[in-house]
Amino acid sequence: MDDIDNVMDVLDAMESKKKGETQIQQAAGRVQVGEVDHYFDHINVAAIRLTDRLSVGDTIEIENDEYTLRQRVASMQINRKDVEGASAGDDVGIKVSVPVRRGSGVFRL
Repeated sequence: MDDIDNVMDVLDAMESKKKGETQIQQAAGRVQVGEVDHYFDHINVAAIRLTDRLSVGDTIEIENDEYTLRQRVASMQINRKDVEGASAGDDVGIKVSVPVRRGSGVFRL
């Protein structure tokens, strides 16, 4: 019965595109926390503008229309200083294992 309830929740969420996308992502266990603003290829760091909280140790997915990168946040910096967490509105730098593109969505799992 719980599975049917979950399916119905997802279907209800699809009625409103913007509202539905947020609820579907949360039902799937992921929340959009930002977007890649820049990628520094010489140091393999993504500059991310946050729209929600993010902490060292969180698992994230960076996604665009070609690929999805999943990795754990091993370290994070704001203005070249290590931080353990950041909030909506912060710009953070995160070391990534492969190149990412500007505009890619960043999701916390």
